[in-house]
Amino acid sequence: MNPEQEFGRKPSKRKVLAPKKNEEVPKADVKESLSSGKADGDNNRNESTEKKKPARSRSAGPPKKTYRRDSRSGRDQKPRGERPKKTDTTRRQPRKTANARTGRGGRSGMTKLSVVIPAYNEESNIEPLLNQFSQLFRNLPYKAEMILVNDGSEDRTFVRIKEHQSKYPWLKVFSHRNNRGLTVALETGFAKANGKIVCFYPADLQYHANEIPKLVSKLDSGADVVTGWKQGSYGIKSFGSFIYNCLSRVLFKVKVHDLNSIKAFKKEVAECFTYRPGWHRYMVVMAAQAGFIIDEVKVKLLPRKSGKSKFGLSQLPVGFLDLLSVKFELSFTKKPLLFFGSAGIISGTLGFITGLIALYLRFVENAGFRPLLYMVILLLVSGLLLFTIGFLAELIVSVKDDLSRKKIV
Repeated sequence: MNPEQEFGRKPSKRKVLAPKKNEEVPKADVKESLSSGKADGDNNRNESTEKKKPARSRSAGPPKKTYRRDSRSGRDQKPRGERPKKTDTTRRQPRKTANARTGRGGRSGMTKLSVVIPAYNEESNIEPLLNQFSQLFRNLPYKAEMILVNDGSEDRTFVRIKEHQSKYPWLKVFSHRNNRGLTVALETGFAKANGKIVCFYPADLQYHANEIPKLVSKLDSGADVVTGWKQGSYGIKSFGSFIYNCLSRVLFKVKVHDLNSIKAFKKEVAECFTYRPGWHRYMVVMAAQAGFIIDEVKVKLLPRKSGKSKFGLSQLPVGFLDLLSVKFELSFTKKPLLFFGSAGIISGTLGFITGLIALYLRFVENAGFRPLLYMVILLLVSGLLLFTIGFLAELIVSVKDDLSRKKIV
């Protein structure tokens, strides 16, 4: 029995004394003292927090939040830390400026009109040409652009264009290293055009820029292609143009008076064009064969004030051969056997008839005529060769159609 219990006194708490230098303390006693000290500290801390917290009944509800009052507006202002975080759905979008909403000058941001102008040795016409279109684009209610293609000019045409490019934000300039022809220049311009409507306009200033809105209004009313009908005389070239337009109307059944003038069309029409040298004259014909609606507008023809014309009577034979090649391309490439087979049938039939005549003369009249035998051989062999060419052409066209379908898919 403990001596303190023996005399009736309460047992005192045992204190852990620090060990002396040479005295070792058991590790178990040290751990017990540390743990008891931490427990006593935690209990004291919990008791103090429980005393500080006021008793709150369940019916009292959550405590009211106090906010500081704004001196200017007189309203309660929430602390910054208590403001609700904005989610992605409530994030404020950046405010668009007037130019971003409506485009430059308050117009629609989408480019509606692209004017493609090929230029070859037109140095003196560049400045008045740009002045005309500057006034035109300023008054248009929609956004427009000019695509000026320098087709390898030998004078200072490209230098003049670059001098004025910084003045006009709607001007886009492209250049060929050498003269590649009007058709290739138009192909370059059509590929770079961003407008829904594309207009072909020559750089010789024989048409005024104010004629272009007439073409655009016709397109807005339902047409797909609108070509200009020249009003005025331009010398001996008018005779060649008359013959060319008459032949085109007869062969292609296109009901327009003038195929070689300024023209405007929707952007998707340019996909049906075949860009071969000299075939720019037949863009309207190709569009008509593709099923697009064609219309025309009268435009005033002005005399050329400066520069030299690139077209003359020497172009008539080339234009006639191009006319035949376009006709063959549009009419017989889809069914080549129809053309070659018909010629083969005609040649074979003539050879058969000539052979009957040669047999009659040889065995009935007893008068042999050797040239008829050569004629029979020529006609029969020609008919067979034409049939063979037609079959081969059909195979080529079928492969071409398969490739085009794969591109579409």
